Amino acid sequence: MRETALAVGEVMSDLGMTGYPKTSGLTGLHILAPIKPELEFPEVRRFAKGLAERVEQRVPGIATTTWRVADRDGVFIDFGQNARDHSTATAYSIRPTSDARVSAPLSWHEVGDVDPSRFTLTSMRERVARAGDPSAGMWRRKVSLLSRFERLEPEPPDPDAPPRRRRRSRRRTPGDDAGTRRRRRR
Repeated sequence: MRETALAVGEVMSDLGMTGYPKTSGLTGLHILAPIKPELEFPEVRRFAKGLAERVEQRVPGIATTTWRVADRDGVFIDFGQNARDHSTATAYSIRPTSDARVSAPLSWHEVGDVDPSRFTLTSMRERVARAGDPSAGMWRRKVSLLSRFERLEPEPPDPDAPPRRRRRSRRRTPGDDAGTRRRRRR
């Protein structure tokens, strides 16, 4: 997992991007990339997939973009997180573990030997006092993906294309029988 995360950081650097690693708060690592809000979700996901495939080429046999779990061999790079309504553990959030682990921002030099179990509710105050916040100022460093598509080789998005129509899903609550009410009115 650590070698894959470091490869993600290298590929992002090759593309002129800065990645911000953090522990998931469980066993994984997340790499955050602040981007300008200029593309629709499908295009951002396509970029993320291209980046993940480049990482897979850089560390073959270690990283994978294979979606189906039964077919995977290696550390999965979940480019699918770049989709509408997907969530992630925010930095410094406490996770549901018996030791109250925290999703901790990291500096790149920590990634190679990180142990996510070291970051807990009781250890974070001292860590922040000692190391500061490695993700401070991250959101002031947004980059455009438009010019970076060419370096990844997928077809760049058409900036003049009309935005895709967004599907709205109606969130249902327990006891919600809106469909039944509509049928009864007829």
